[in-house]
Amino acid sequence: MKGTVRKEGSSWSYLVCIGKDPTTDKYKYKRKRGFRTKKECEIALAQLITELDKGTTIDNEKMIVRDYLDYWMETYVKSNCSPNTYKRYKLSVNDINNYLGNIKISKLNPLVIEKFYKDVLEDKEISTNTLLKTHRTFHLALKCAQQWQLLNTNPCDLVTKPKEVKKEIEFWEPSKVKEYLKKLENHFLYNITYLACHTGMRVGELCGLRWENVDFKIGVIKVEEQLQRVDGKLRLVKLKTTNAKRVISLYPSTIELLRKLQNTTKVISINGCKNEKKDDFVFHWEDGRPLDPHYVSQNFRDALDYCGIKERITFHGTRHTHATMLLKAGTNVKVISKRLGHSNVAFTMDTYVHVNLDMQKEEIYKAAEFL
Repeated sequence: MKGTVRKEGSSWSYLVCIGKDPTTDKYKYKRKRGFRTKKECEIALAQLITELDKGTTIDNEKMIVRDYLDYWMETYVKSNCSPNTYKRYKLSVNDINNYLGNIKISKLNPLVIEKFYKDVLEDKEISTNTLLKTHRTFHLALKCAQQWQLLNTNPCDLVTKPKEVKKEIEFWEPSKVKEYLKKLENHFLYNITYLACHTGMRVGELCGLRWENVDFKIGVIKVEEQLQRVDGKLRLVKLKTTNAKRVISLYPSTIELLRKLQNTTKVISINGCKNEKKDDFVFHWEDGRPLDPHYVSQNFRDALDYCGIKERITFHGTRHTHATMLLKAGTNVKVISKRLGHSNVAFTMDTYVHVNLDMQKEEIYKAAEFL
């Protein structure tokens, strides 16, 4: 493969054939101008020819960031991520498109991305944690662009990653759980809160729990799906990752509660429509419709107020409460990590560092008598 160089005024340029367009079957050419010397132009041409021979050249001169990200969302994200993840990515992509959408993807560089981070922080007054989510979304999108041979390198690898500010997690002290559950006993959200504290399941997993996933013989719950609102309707969505799909062993008291609940179960379709497949949900309204995860999360603190529980936490805090109980009971961290469906043990240890520090203090104080 050969190209040509020539002088244009005071600068040099090259022209090289980069192959045939599969849609038109016509040869495509790449021209680049503005080289100061002939030698500089010849070196750039030789490098391009080498890339063409290796099949690593990128022909994306006209593609802009907005078009690529929209395509990525509708192909990769919709096929590989949950509806909730899609919504979260969409928020980040909207910000990226608002600032960088009209830039050609081939012109992206660390300097441009760093300026975007600075501008969006100042203009929208968002937190660095929110910006970090945008960075992670952009990084994943450009990683896919590399795999699809639209980029040779990922410019997000070279920027300064936004710093994460660790938030203190909310949880009930293990010694208070029985007391608080007792106070909630006559409230509508008691049963789902009880199971949350006893299993560490997420709200969507609890609302999507069906009796076919409860095995009373061996005393376990098989967590395989979650209830989510998709396009305005509640849908059962399969859990995406291997770690998220898990089997949770139950305490005898938890099994007893579930047996009582099973006697009150009503079977109905998710959205109450006659033509939909009917399911038997563990947690449901009087007419059999499953609880909406959003409803549970939004009304949980009101339930605590109503029942006179002053230590107010979010519903997700019941998951942290369960993990704290297990850690303080001396349960192996690997077991806890698997029970919660975490990606790895390191994440579990990092999330519950408060418990680890308390346990360290307790162990160290045991040695005080020797000092």
